[in-house]
Amino acid sequence: MGDDARHVDTLVVGGGPVGLITAYQLARFGTSVAIIEKHPKSSQDQYGRAITLYPRSSEMLDQLDLADELAQQCFACRQTVSYDANGNEVHGRGWHFMENMKDTAWDFALVLRQKYQEEIFRNALRREGVELEAPVTLEKVVVDASVPQGGYRVTAAVRDGITGVEKAIKCKYLVGCDGGRSTVRRLRDIPFLGSSTEDRWVRIDGLIKTNLPKSRSYCAIESPTHGNVLWAALDRGATRIGYAFTAERAKAYDVFDEKAAVQEAIAAVKPFELEFEQVDWWTIYSVGQRVAQHFFTEGCVFLAGDACHTHSSGAAQGMNTGLHDSVNLAWKLALVLKGIAKPEILKTYEQERLPNVEKLIKYDKDISRLMTMQLPEGWVGDPRADPNEVLGHVMKEAATFSSGLGIFYELAQGNPLSMMGSFPCQEGLEAVRPGKRAPDVQLRKPGTFESTRLIQQTRNEARFYVVLFAGDPNHTGATVKRVVTALEESELLNQAHGM
Repeated sequence: MGDDARHVDTLVVGGGPVGLITAYQLARFGTSVAIIEKHPKSSQDQYGRAITLYPRSSEMLDQLDLADELAQQCFACRQTVSYDANGNEVHGRGWHFMENMKDTAWDFALVLRQKYQEEIFRNALRREGVELEAPVTLEKVVVDASVPQGGYRVTAAVRDGITGVEKAIKCKYLVGCDGGRSTVRRLRDIPFLGSSTEDRWVRIDGLIKTNLPKSRSYCAIESPTHGNVLWAALDRGATRIGYAFTAERAKAYDVFDEKAAVQEAIAAVKPFELEFEQVDWWTIYSVGQRVAQHFFTEGCVFLAGDACHTHSSGAAQGMNTGLHDSVNLAWKLALVLKGIAKPEILKTYEQERLPNVEKLIKYDKDISRLMTMQLPEGWVGDPRADPNEVLGHVMKEAATFSSGLGIFYELAQGNPLSMMGSFPCQEGLEAVRPGKRAPDVQLRKPGTFESTRLIQQTRNEARFYVVLFAGDPNHTGATVKRVVTALEESELLNQAHGM
């Protein structure tokens, strides 16, 4: 099987958004990549799953030339509302933080169902000359540790789901983007630490009729029977309803099917009226939080997205967090594959992503309990506190993390990205400290004075940018010239195509 094996730089396992974006970047950055998915896409496309991209995710996709196509199909959500059990509007609770996502041109929630996002990503990948291979199942992974890192250390046995033929793919790196039941994680014996709860949630999408006043919004309804109910306006005029399905409610059903999901959704949004004209998709699932013990192992195997961390959909972070994984990893991997960066840089993937995932898990544990009308574990406040009010405080506290605009990476000692000459975090410079997102400031092009933004001028092409704010050239010209000369003579930056 190994003699006629196919060779690629990277094999990506999983054809969801995280896998597609990872493969797209690696192809865009000039490396060879294959991507496989065990489900036929006709099956995958029926799934509703993730819907929301927050501003930082939209910025990242904009830098990859993907955001505008998503935006033209999405529902751009700029309005939120919360209602108490009697249908009265309550201010400052629920999803209210979404109305304060500023300092970005993408100051809204981009709501587009996953199957439409995946279609856009598959087409973009195809334009880079790579086709998603489905249905293809990963059967076996062998890692030959005697092969130096950067060589074809991994041999993957894959089986065509239609012909049944098994083939071998040799690759330098393997990236598992294959979900919470990750085959890559299982085959490499990577522990998935955490737990599931007895709480079950339902999500149901479709076309509806209702008398809810602000139905085209991100809405929370504080139901005494179904927890903090999610009401989310979707693309193409559809709506998602999400609610807690308690053990008490479950007693009424021998079988929980689509009819039952609709019936419970109608009960969940009371006192408002709800009628489904069409159901597109529904699911019921258990809530839990788990994190892989390793995101990077054996010098050649990575996990990203749900393959290395799972949580509830309470704060709508699943696809956003996976996208952040993908963007953090892909440019580093491409630079290593092209011989521009040393393999040591790959260790920064877990160093940077793990603390943010742990922060998300902490928030998610509290949010998921509060959405099911339970106070957080270890709660030391008033035991009679209203979970809906506490939820409002927690979501406000997590606002900049949820939007992604406040996520940053601590440059730990030994991190190769902490270069000599990086400035310390002095007073007044916090906004531009190393490891933080660059502010999406308004700029003008020097010749035509056309308006542009920093995000627009720093496309993600797996290279470094050096941005100089020259001020008045009459006073700074000589200094700028010296800096430019130094950059032109820099072996590191020229090798990285940073000029």
